[in-house]
Amino acid sequence: MNNPVVIGVVLAYFVLMFAIGAWANTKMKSAKEFLVAGQSLGFFVMAIASFSSIQSGWGMVGGTGQTYAWGLQALIAVGLFAPFGFAAAWFLLGSRLNWIGKKHRVYSVPDLIRVRFQDRTSHATMSVAVFIASIAYMTAQVTSIGVIISLLLGTSIPTSVWIGSMVVAAYTMAGGMLAAVWTDLVQGVLMVVMSVGLFFFAVQVAGGWIPMLDTISAGSAEMLSIDGVQAPTYIFAFGLLIFVGAVGQPQLLTKFLMLRDMTQLKWGAAVAGIAYAITTLFSVGIGLATRSMTITGDAPEIESIDDTAIWFLDSVTNPIVGGIALTGLLAAIMSSASSFITIGASSMMRDLPGAFGIKVVRELLWSRLASLTLVVLSVLLTLFLSQVVFLLGALGWAAFAAAIVGPVVMSIYWHRATATAATVTVAFAILGNMIITSLAARDIISVPAFMQVGGISLIVSILLFYVVSLLTTNRHPDATLEFLYGGPSAATDPTLTGAAAASTSTAASSPTATSSSTATSTERTDHV
Repeated sequence: MNNPVVIGVVLAYFVLMFAIGAWANTKMKSAKEFLVAGQSLGFFVMAIASFSSIQSGWGMVGGTGQTYAWGLQALIAVGLFAPFGFAAAWFLLGSRLNWIGKKHRVYSVPDLIRVRFQDRTSHATMSVAVFIASIAYMTAQVTSIGVIISLLLGTSIPTSVWIGSMVVAAYTMAGGMLAAVWTDLVQGVLMVVMSVGLFFFAVQVAGGWIPMLDTISAGSAEMLSIDGVQAPTYIFAFGLLIFVGAVGQPQLLTKFLMLRDMTQLKWGAAVAGIAYAITTLFSVGIGLATRSMTITGDAPEIESIDDTAIWFLDSVTNPIVGGIALTGLLAAIMSSASSFITIGASSMMRDLPGAFGIKVVRELLWSRLASLTLVVLSVLLTLFLSQVVFLLGALGWAAFAAAIVGPVVMSIYWHRATATAATVTVAFAILGNMIITSLAARDIISVPAFMQVGGISLIVSILLFYVVSLLTTNRHPDATLEFLYGGPSAATDPTLTGAAAASTSTAASSPTATSSSTATSTERTDHV
């Protein structure tokens, strides 16, 4: 593409990201600001940031390819189930996680495991799992960033990978999660506007909505059928994975720990769900339009469905429009990358050492160094490892969902949940998904067409967590829901002072934890 106007837009976007990072850096006083944005976000910023960090390249690039390949089934599996999954996550987890976060100084998903089970093994297992999966997610994002920047700037793929990665690393290291959420806000708004505009443009290029559907019906009728390309059982499992899995994504759960006022949760759920639904128009419009154009001979058969969105923007749109749209797509990918840099850094710098009783001093400095380490590892994997894609599939959405739904979501409701069940489930989720996906990718095993591995692994992990919990017990006396919701108050916790104590005292009035607020306050040590 290499158009001067496009290059100017890309550079302006980079400058804006740097400016947000520099502003956020002025707010950095401790790991609390770096890891959970100081728990100071309003609902609108948090809602847009939560949807944009999940939608990202996985949803917009992958979703467009799925629509091109599956047609109506992709819209059902992703466009329909994902927004409802967002709503479920907000109403099931929002107030409880926000409460727990303020009561126990919880900054991450492994932190939740630490407080709930008071167990070193389960805490360490979740820390390692989140770190590994964060690198896998980041590697895939870095790969996409390299391809898009190479198209926009005309640079080589390796050079583009380093450029994009260092941009994300710079503003994330400067401002941590505070920078991530505010850049996510800009990127999320850009995604919404871009999705609406490109939907109507793509449909118009294909001849209009009805003619486009008529063309697809005549050439590939199964794409407009509910039981068409994929078996119904496969679509059901995939939809279940998307819906239930939405409550098991750390980039979303961590956002609940950042909200300033939990009474605004109901509005955040609506904003996040509607915004996500609107951005699915990008995939629907370009995916169906490209399929229609392929049937009429106006587009080549896309060999790799992941190239659908990039081919359309590079080949069909005006170079300037396409360049701006690709910049928007780049923004979507960067929004996810910045969140996972901070999440992975927390697992490396805070959670894993804490699980072994190691106290890290100067945590803000080490958080930044951990962020840089994660980015460099991701770039090296992108440049030298040929199996990045299947690693993402193994350790992506399905692995996180399988690892988190039981140990986190079920455990904050169910008093019988145990640390042993959490450890076993997390190990199964990461290793099981990786092994099955790797063997299938190498054709060592064959997965039946009617089975969706991610959805099946999610169901198995939930059952595994339930059964093992029934067969085991917790050793620590504080591994109870009473302690979780009625733990140390701001008045008795010497580590909280000033504004933090006031915030915690305010949270204590929430009806979420009223039933258990009579539990005895207990002295606790944070390994930070």
